[in-house]
Amino acid sequence: MKESGTFFLVVGPSGAGKDSLIDGARATLDNNEYVFARRIITRPTGSPGEDHEGVAEAEFAERERNGEFLVTWHAHGLRYGLPQWLVGLLETGKHVVANGSRGVIAMLARQLPRFVVVNVTAPQDVLAQRIAARGRESGDDVMRRVARQAPPMPDGVRCVTVSNDSTLDLGVARFTDALRDGAGAQPQPASHRHLAAKLDGQSLDEGAYEAILRDAIAGRYTEQELTAFLTAATRSLDDREVVALARARTRFTPRIDWDEPIVVDKHSMGGVPGSRITLIVVPIVAAYGLAMPKTSSRAITSAAGTADAMETVARVDLTHDDVRRCVAQARACIAWNGRLNHSVIDDVMNAITRPLGLDSRRWAVASILSKKATAGATHVIVDIPYGPQTKLSARGDADALAGLFEEVGKGLGLHVRALATDGTRPIGRGVGPALEVRDVRQVLENHPDAPMDLREKALRFAGEIIAFDPRVASAAQGMRIATALLDEGSAKAAFERIVATQGIRTDPVAPGAHTHVIVAPTEGRVAAINGWQISGIARAAGAPRRAGAGIDLLCTIGERVAAGEPLYRIHAESAADLATAVAMTRPAGEDATAVRIDPD
Repeated sequence: MKESGTFFLVVGPSGAGKDSLIDGARATLDNNEYVFARRIITRPTGSPGEDHEGVAEAEFAERERNGEFLVTWHAHGLRYGLPQWLVGLLETGKHVVANGSRGVIAMLARQLPRFVVVNVTAPQDVLAQRIAARGRESGDDVMRRVARQAPPMPDGVRCVTVSNDSTLDLGVARFTDALRDGAGAQPQPASHRHLAAKLDGQSLDEGAYEAILRDAIAGRYTEQELTAFLTAATRSLDDREVVALARARTRFTPRIDWDEPIVVDKHSMGGVPGSRITLIVVPIVAAYGLAMPKTSSRAITSAAGTADAMETVARVDLTHDDVRRCVAQARACIAWNGRLNHSVIDDVMNAITRPLGLDSRRWAVASILSKKATAGATHVIVDIPYGPQTKLSARGDADALAGLFEEVGKGLGLHVRALATDGTRPIGRGVGPALEVRDVRQVLENHPDAPMDLREKALRFAGEIIAFDPRVASAAQGMRIATALLDEGSAKAAFERIVATQGIRTDPVAPGAHTHVIVAPTEGRVAAINGWQISGIARAAGAPRRAGAGIDLLCTIGERVAAGEPLYRIHAESAADLATAVAMTRPAGEDATAVRIDPD
């Protein structure tokens, strides 16, 4: 008797590109082996979107009563169904591929002997861009859709994760590989003994982690098995294992080789509004002459990421060839990392750790440094802010994490310097892409209004990086060199070269023209500035999606203010966004709470 074929249910968030991957696989795979299901939907045939069979509500209900559907579901005000006759194709040995809903996974898993879920993913900022490009949703509706958490996978269901974060051709190649692997893979992964050992509290070596990650990416574990594994690992992942995990991760991405004795990189754990020092550090380092191919993220929950800020003046969607060209011509770049070193391993693991709220800091160290190693870095500086609104609330926690970064770096053959920094207050004045770049330009231009805290932190980190050069005796000497490069205009010239080499914007983004000033409700001293609330108001104004939106801080902690004196200015690109942001400043009818004023 012929072995039953495999039923592949393709799921994923809006913007992941499921339809495009299915269309590409249909054109690639042998149609004698793979059948691509045509869904039945209660909308007219020929409507925009996928090729489907359109039926009226009454006909759909009639077919359902007659048992003509394998499964049905509701979504977006419509009814969807997959025909029952697909089971007959499975019995002949054909593999069936169907676009479906996570809500029917458990039902299909009970009915079908060989069933695999293909979970198509992409970074959240890519999802947001794709959804916004459709023109059906905008603003907070897009962000809410992107942030929506998918329900957990039912017990025992095999799930393969496919990252569609790059070109369509690469996404289709990954997708078709997943279908081929899923059709013939064995249900018991070879690395299962290592996973069981970790569940038992044992330490694992590099080979064991590599085997588990390889099987996880290939979908040979259920979500429940990976959840149990990650939960156990967060409870008992010692320093030696973080090194092993980081080394194992490097096996999944080819290393970029540079013909340079020193290649430097920087990473920040984030959480401090306005701290856009990278756009100052990179040109200082480039002006000194060290190679710094910097890749950075876009914002997910904050008001701006480094890539969002840089994109207000230059192209950031660079290829590997672009990055090499920029380093050759300008000694550095500031590019978006989603196209360059996004990791499918992180897609698999983050889908589990984030909804569960697992402490993934030790996993993050392995992830961050493995990416730096495969990107070809030899020396890395890490900024670890601590404070009540950052990822690490206490200085001791930041120091401990800094030590772990440096130890894992040694295990990867990297020279890592990690610094605990004060994250109790915003850095600079602008919060939002264009406003932050305004601050950066003021620092680079040595403008008298430049925020000194932004300048000082940037110089500290630039000095530490320059001190990686063995010809520089100390970080203090490195900072003196960095200061001279900034003061004499060399850093500003280097920034302009980087912008020109990446591709200058002919229409640089300016701060939004719609503004509203929040004033002090009473006289007193500025006691605290709540970074979470400042970022939340900036996002309500449209940042980072609207690059001109954000907050301009007009006061500093410790400053004395009079009643009615400006505290901060909201910038937006539309009156509607401005009104939304202003409404957030007065919860429950109270005065502005993002800045706390204490009486003298």
